[in-house]
Amino acid sequence: MEKDISEEQKEKFESYLKIHLKKGQLDLPVKEQVELLEKRNRNKWFHLVINFAAIILFGYSFYYDITQLSQTFFIVIAAVFGINVVLIFYQKRQIRKLIDYLNRKQV
Repeated sequence: MEKDISEEQKEKFESYLKIHLKKGQLDLPVKEQVELLEKRNRNKWFHLVINFAAIILFGYSFYYDITQLSQTFFIVIAAVFGINVVLIFYQKRQIRKLIDYLNRKQV
């Protein structure tokens, strides 16, 4: 089944592994790598919740004039947290693809 994957895709998945796993974890068996990646994927939900909470908190305090922040500063903060949310979703997608690749490699 691993033959269905091109060399370019294999290199991409190997670079994903280097990004999402620590150096010592790269030498672990595939099953343990998958478990670590699944744990990392679950932790990304926590990061998303924190980012959404920050956006809601800043939005609430700005909307009800609780804060003295200017509108420009609020837009910058919202943009930074918004970009962070997009990047976390992108990382989650990478991790899911990597888990699928490792599961196919394991079979």
